[in-house]
Amino acid sequence: MVGSIYFIEMPYSDFREFKGRPVLVFRQIDKSDVLVLPLTTNLNREGIVISNQDIEQGSLKKESVVIIPKITAIDSELISTSRKIATLKEKTFKVVLQEICTKLEC
Repeated sequence: MVGSIYFIEMPYSDFREFKGRPVLVFRQIDKSDVLVLPLTTNLNREGIVISNQDIEQGSLKKESVVIIPKITAIDSELISTSRKIATLKEKTFKVVLQEICTKLEC
């Protein structure tokens, strides 16, 4: 699950509405919760640009940006293996983790 991209119904920041969007699972908090980062095809957004060259399994329809540090905790029940899009290469996933630490001043 960690390091993979899934399509989920993601809440807007006000939690009143939802939008289907891809998210990268980057940390398992416990048995029931995970931390995710949303993806966008708006290449002008701040974050890390990923393409199919960064994918180990699966594929992206378009080049995308992992939006960092827009971190959201969600119930892992929202992550369905049938909605898995892709898995990042380990090297790319490490770049994402490093960028999170940089942004959050770890």
